[in-house]
Amino acid sequence: MITGIEIKRKIVHLATLAIPVGYILTSQETVLTFLVTLFLCYLFVDILRHFHPGVASLFEKYLYGRVLREKEKYKLMGSTYFLFSTILTILLFPKSIAVASLLILILADTAGALIGKWIGKVPIFGKTLEGSTAFFITALLIVWSYPQLNRLSGSLAALGATLIEVLPIEVDDNLTIPLVAGGIMFLCGG
Repeated sequence: MITGIEIKRKIVHLATLAIPVGYILTSQETVLTFLVTLFLCYLFVDILRHFHPGVASLFEKYLYGRVLREKEKYKLMGSTYFLFSTILTILLFPKSIAVASLLILILADTAGALIGKWIGKVPIFGKTLEGSTAFFITALLIVWSYPQLNRLSGSLAALGATLIEVLPIEVDDNLTIPLVAGGIMFLCGG
């Protein structure tokens, strides 16, 4: 079942499409200047909420259960991981691979979560087979429709990103998905 918090989270997730679009339209330096500044602000607030009771109470009152998941209470927020992985992805990979990897993170992860919660029935590592299938198909559509990418390396990246998303590892998938997808495309020749 899709909850209100999941819809709010996915709307925020979709709003981050501005980052790969901005990267397409501008330079690496421009987008990194913006992202590094935003990341440092997020990281500061994210760490501060763990040590400052006033900031912690604001998060408790306005964000937990509304936009943030309860598990984010004791870890860094998913958005902090997202910004960090976006910076790394842009620094490590050529523009076409970085943009495709970020689109996989944003669009495939959203599709997987919504389909999995809406019609998911077959459990797989705490997720659903239906959600993982939606993730994989969306990732394939992204890499196959991106003109500068090789379909084979893109297909392998879609598979790798799907596996890293579904496997029960402790590292936040906002960090792992674009780095795995980008790494596979980069190593396989784009």
